[in-house]
Amino acid sequence: MTTTLAIAHFNDVYQVSEQKLRVDGKEESIDVTKFATSLAGVTSKWDTRSDGSKDGLIVFSGDLFSPSVETSVTRGRHMPPIINALGVDVACPGNHEFDLGFPRLKELIVDTKFPWLLSNILDTKTGTVPETMKEFHVLEKKGVRIGFIGLVEKDWIATITGWPDNFEWQDFVEVGKKLSAKLRDPAGEYKCDIIIAITHCRISNDIKLARALNALSPAAQGTQDVASQQGVDLVLGGHDHAYWVSKGFAEWEGFDLQTSNPDATDDQGDTLIVKSGTDFQDLSELIVTLKDTPQGSIRKKIIQEIKGKRIVTRGDVSVHAGVQEIVNKELGTMRSALQEVICNTEVRLDARSEIVRHSETPIANWFVDCLRHSYDEALAKLGYSTVDGCLMNCGSIRGGQIYEPGPITLGDLMVMSPYPEPMVVIEISAADLFGAMENGLSRWPQEEGRFPAISGFRVSWDSSKPAGQRVNGIWLLEDPKQLGSDNKPILVDKEEVLRTSTRKYLLMVGEYMAIGGDGYVDLADKKYILTTENGQPKSAVIRKFLLGAQFLNKQLREKPEDRKGFESKTLDAISGVSNHLKQVRLPRVVPKSALRSIPLFGSALSNVQDIVHDTAQLVLDGLVPAVQWLISTPLIIAAHIIADHEDMGLMDCYERRRDSILGKDQAKVEEAGKVAKENLPVIHPVVDGRLKDVKGAA
Repeated sequence: MTTTLAIAHFNDVYQVSEQKLRVDGKEESIDVTKFATSLAGVTSKWDTRSDGSKDGLIVFSGDLFSPSVETSVTRGRHMPPIINALGVDVACPGNHEFDLGFPRLKELIVDTKFPWLLSNILDTKTGTVPETMKEFHVLEKKGVRIGFIGLVEKDWIATITGWPDNFEWQDFVEVGKKLSAKLRDPAGEYKCDIIIAITHCRISNDIKLARALNALSPAAQGTQDVASQQGVDLVLGGHDHAYWVSKGFAEWEGFDLQTSNPDATDDQGDTLIVKSGTDFQDLSELIVTLKDTPQGSIRKKIIQEIKGKRIVTRGDVSVHAGVQEIVNKELGTMRSALQEVICNTEVRLDARSEIVRHSETPIANWFVDCLRHSYDEALAKLGYSTVDGCLMNCGSIRGGQIYEPGPITLGDLMVMSPYPEPMVVIEISAADLFGAMENGLSRWPQEEGRFPAISGFRVSWDSSKPAGQRVNGIWLLEDPKQLGSDNKPILVDKEEVLRTSTRKYLLMVGEYMAIGGDGYVDLADKKYILTTENGQPKSAVIRKFLLGAQFLNKQLREKPEDRKGFESKTLDAISGVSNHLKQVRLPRVVPKSALRSIPLFGSALSNVQDIVHDTAQLVLDGLVPAVQWLISTPLIIAAHIIADHEDMGLMDCYERRRDSILGKDQAKVEEAGKVAKENLPVIHPVVDGRLKDVKGAA
């Protein structure tokens, strides 16, 4: 007896608004509403069950909430209503689900209407899979009991900043076999006929997994008795953004099964794996024919035949009215939230191209200083302490205007940093760094986007020299610990970068520069330590940092004994900053009229009120200076740690604006807004001479 099962599959979706693509040589505009229409075209073929649902499966293989321009504003909150409208039945989380920290991920998952499976991650505190996740899920379609498990590779876990220490990866093959035995047990509770593995792995790891768990093609089943073996029947994967189907399928409409993929060299045509592209551009339709196995077999059914089709979202597809309504509502809330203030600046931020592309500027220094320590936790897991430096092309700073001292809104940040490209970490040589800096300075005084902003090192250069010969020297810097008479940090060299050095350096750059964009060919084709798959956009990183700073400001006001329910890393970060404030040497007495109610987070220095609890009364009494000038690196690091490990709640301006629009507890929203305003970070970036033009000086 045979049974036919219909499945729709997609993975790795990020941008819901319009995106322009080149398809068959011409530009087309697509978005999630057109993808929804394509998906509806598939599901409309399915039988309708007595409860009104469709007798087929919609499976999603991870990466939903981040990264995207929209997520830089909403921190993923706009995605649950949209993915719910698509009718997903079951999903596995991807690595980017954790970009916003696990506390935020839990909130977002609660808002979805389908289970998320993370079968091979153990929370050692509870002895189960992470909270809000499931170990497995069972559905019945067409009279077939289908077990689902979610499996992820180990490789990307080490690259996640904020991955909880109590989350332990377990071998996905062993977990797959164990759950197969549990779900297929004829005397057990679930009695599954088949098992589908939803994965978020590289193609090479999916091939290894599929082979080890006997997800074998009908042809390969001729040489192996899969009916008598534990494992899974089909792998539906994500993580790779390329559309790819293993050679184990006999036919696949719209995709050449012989297509070469460098990560699929071990594809021997014996496994069944589907990867469905990225970003609402592709959808896979599968028709699976199952046949019964002999009585007493471990697997009650096996795949007799499987056919598939690649469906590419095209510009001429009509929009899905229902999804369009949801998208309009979510984007409307997002646009409204852009008016919210996220920090205050004490100094003028000049984002005009003739300024940022010509010399060292406060705004560029602030950007790169905020970015440099954002991946520290992930790098530590890989055996590195931090990057040696951060390099950014100033053409990526937009806005074209002067932001006067005062409030900076969420919309201002998105205008200043509009590009969604992720920040990555590459390994380079000294010669590469010199070459990159020569390129960045080569077109001066022209207003070229390649002009550099740097953090973690300083460069002495001479604009009077010919292009390609302008860099006099490069030095890695200590984190500043002293201030000069001008209240700017005194730069202290840690190590000179010699042109002949054989040492390797870790450099954080944008994806565009890492592939040689803006003439940075010396950075192209280098070893990636953190890839584009693991990176986050500048705007998302800076927004997360500012939220962490705001949270830290509030907690520094609290008594230590009132800090309850926080992660240990958060408590350590707060304690570390508190101790740092106590030890700071005050260079001068500031009049009491200068008393500030909030700490300030600058690019190179900060005015921070001494609000450590045990000295708070002394401050109020005027017995110690109210404002301390100190270097901000420890605060920047602490803010990143906190943002990765704590729930920001209504500290987040987008959450407050959304709750207000939805008519939720207005008194609570207003009170949260008051607290958030009191704790807004105040930035004070400066030009400190890290990129100094000596202009012919001896």
